[in-house]
Amino acid sequence: MNQTMKEQEAPEQEQPSLGQTLATARQNAGISFAEIESRLKMTHAQLTKLEQDDYQDLGPETFVRGYIKNYAALLGLNPAEVLAKYQSPELPPQKKRMQSFSRRTHKEAHDNRLMMVSYIVLAIVLGSSAFWFWQTNSSEQEVVPETPVTQLETPAENVTTPAMDEVALPAEQVNEIAPQSEPQAREAEVSVPVEAKPQAVKRDPALSTVVMHFNEESWVEMFDATQERVAFGVKKAGYTMTVEGKAPFSVILGKHQAVEVTLDGKPVPLPAFTKNRLAKFNLPLTE
Repeated sequence: MNQTMKEQEAPEQEQPSLGQTLATARQNAGISFAEIESRLKMTHAQLTKLEQDDYQDLGPETFVRGYIKNYAALLGLNPAEVLAKYQSPELPPQKKRMQSFSRRTHKEAHDNRLMMVSYIVLAIVLGSSAFWFWQTNSSEQEVVPETPVTQLETPAENVTTPAMDEVALPAEQVNEIAPQSEPQAREAEVSVPVEAKPQAVKRDPALSTVVMHFNEESWVEMFDATQERVAFGVKKAGYTMTVEGKAPFSVILGKHQAVEVTLDGKPVPLPAFTKNRLAKFNLPLTE
């Protein structure tokens, strides 16, 4: 009985390994390493390691299986049967830990870089939004003192200087003045004040006058033809603004529908602009 068991164990012990199978097939086929190297594009060292069942230095397991499959097919063996004898080499525990640690370190470094880029992009977006919000509020709330506006003086009309001979005196006073001496009469003449005629202000014909009446609070900015800013700021409801400058004027209004405009005394019908949007136009209006 013992002899029968030993005969059954013998075939199992004599079963060749994958490398021995490849080496035996190559020797039986009479193929040299040089011929296999040229046909499979493999080195002599790689072929030797395959025949010695040394797979650790041949690269990833996918490459090793490909080498074995091509080698077996070249020698006329069944690649599936040969691959069935293949056993993945077990790496030492220390090497496995090192590879695991290396992969984890690489992943953490990649995650840290990705997070840093995300923080930078987020900071740029928040900073841009804050700057835009601040700039918008400051431009809407800023009220700059208006440029001094030249007020036109209306020339006084029908101003007359009373003449000496137009002053009527009672008869009794005339009788009293008549006998007075000549020096006293001259003194009386000097004592009567004589008012000077006011001179009318001459208006420059090259300048135009713009009058705006604000029915609601609105923002306005205006430049004349010389690019001088003649008006800027927020005007309250009920305010009437008069400016003078050289036409044409460049005008920007916040609420154009609530402003009445006249140019040189003539009403200016404003075109239909979009509501709640800044209205930009020139005075006089251009078609």
